[in-house]
Amino acid sequence: MLKFIIAVLALAMLVSLFSSAFFLLKDKGNTVRAFYTLRVRVTLAVMLLLTIGYGLFTGQLGLNSPWG
Repeated sequence: MLKFIIAVLALAMLVSLFSSAFFLLKDKGNTVRAFYTLRVRVTLAVMLLLTIGYGLFTGQLGLNSPWG
């Protein structure tokens, strides 16, 4: 379930990134829509980092490196 939440948050960040680029190109920087999507993307990034940290802290996510 935690991996699904992480995937949804990452996908939402990508959608926010592309919508911000669209607004930036369409509005030519004259409106605040690009700034609003930047705030949304930063909020999603913080939520993603907190979710990953929670998963690592509780042991639901592990560090499986092939070289270690």
